Amino acid sequence: MGFLDRLKAPERAPEPPSDGSLSRDARAMRKALSALNAERDQIDPGRPEIDLRGLVSDLLEGEVAAPTADVARLVRDGVAAGDFYDKELARAWEGLNENQRVARVEQFAGLASMLEKAGPEAQVPNHDQMLASVRTKTLLLAFAVDETYGLLKQIERDPESLG
Repeated sequence: MGFLDRLKAPERAPEPPSDGSLSRDARAMRKALSALNAERDQIDPGRPEIDLRGLVSDLLEGEVAAPTADVARLVRDGVAAGDFYDKELARAWEGLNENQRVARVEQFAGLASMLEKAGPEAQVPNHDQMLASVRTKTLLLAFAVDETYGLLKQIERDPESLG
């Protein structure tokens, strides 16, 4: 084994997506979305707001391996990226201000928590699909809010606005 080979991280298979909880999936989703967003930043630098529709397309159309079991389920179930954005995200993002967007993330996080804790007797017939959709929607919106309104982004765009 050569010197450079020893310095490289050992080759290993990617970890399978977790079987889900909002908190466990957040890191994997952030990592995947950060990579996708970095690619979009190279293509369209300086855009005023994150391209949430584009990220959803990349995520659900296989631009990256599914970072969570929920995303894998949505892909496996044939959920179309455009439909997911239009039905699940557009009303929680388009035309809203920062406070309204944050409130939507908080509402969806609460719903995800409630669905995760529901016992078998309290689950609706499409519980697993609904849970996958709500968790994915929550993590996408949370990432979009962080990228749009986070302090580092604000400093990059307009450092004087903080002083």
